[in-house]
Amino acid sequence: MRIGNLETYGNVFLAPMAGITDTPFRTLVQSFGVSAVWTEMLSAAAIAGNRNEFRTVDLEGHVVPTIFQISGKDPSLMAAAAERLQDMGAAAVDVNMGCPARKIVGRGEGAALMKDASLAGRLVAAIRKCLKIPVTAKIRSGWDNTNQNAAHMAKILESEGADAIIVHSRSRSHRHSGPPSLSVIREVKEAVNIPVIGNGGIMEVQDAVTMMNESECDGIMIGRGALGKPWLPGQILERFGFASGLPARFTTIFEVIRHHFEMELNWWGAARAVLRMRKHLAWYSRGLIGGAEYRKTVFQMDDPSSIMQCTEHFFGKVGIS
Repeated sequence: MRIGNLETYGNVFLAPMAGITDTPFRTLVQSFGVSAVWTEMLSAAAIAGNRNEFRTVDLEGHVVPTIFQISGKDPSLMAAAAERLQDMGAAAVDVNMGCPARKIVGRGEGAALMKDASLAGRLVAAIRKCLKIPVTAKIRSGWDNTNQNAAHMAKILESEGADAIIVHSRSRSHRHSGPPSLSVIREVKEAVNIPVIGNGGIMEVQDAVTMMNESECDGIMIGRGALGKPWLPGQILERFGFASGLPARFTTIFEVIRHHFEMELNWWGAARAVLRMRKHLAWYSRGLIGGAEYRKTVFQMDDPSSIMQCTEHFFGKVGIS
């Protein structure tokens, strides 16, 4: 798939997820197969002001393009941040226009931009002027169900230089719940001449197939569906006819967890890795018999070795599916 001057192998992407898509998790997903990965959302003001180190932008172990996502509402700050991220190795810069979090929206950023298409266009235009790499934008179907303006927004963003549009097929008011609106993705696809990537509600391989068939989008972005199933993007990639590189050494969920935890420990250190890993253990154990009791027990542990012993006992030889 081609996004501006960026060529990706296949059309299956890992979504940006705050507190989740750090370097270890992105690396883990890549080991199973994915076309490109997105970073966690980054504050343009903080990046431009050089106030933090932003470990999440480290590309150690990455083998596919990494798109850096930024959030903000000031065109000059967004452009400065984008230029800095380009220097850090970003394959492209994505503008967040879909985050529904009250804190972000309250600042006039994220999904609040769905109510100000003119400003959204100016942000993309400012970034486009200073970059050699592609510029993308991740939008929602609209602010709410009575304001479904994704197609209109996409046309403006395309005219200002966006190289691709990612459409989360729910409005800001629906956040991450409810069925995705595939008709909205199709409307965006029909409105623009740049690639359109569909996002929202992809929990199984068939969900991706249905979205592609019904919306005729160019690619698929997986977010929450990859939580507890980091192999899902690779399975979808294979279904779409691309070799995924699903690692033969990982045949059980426990083997995946052990590798994941080792990367988190090496990256963050024991104390922080344990805290970050707890949510992942909740997702890995979701839907399994005895999962609630396992989580109650393991969440009280702080020693990595004890956590792994408890986890191996619970998961045993449960295979990847």
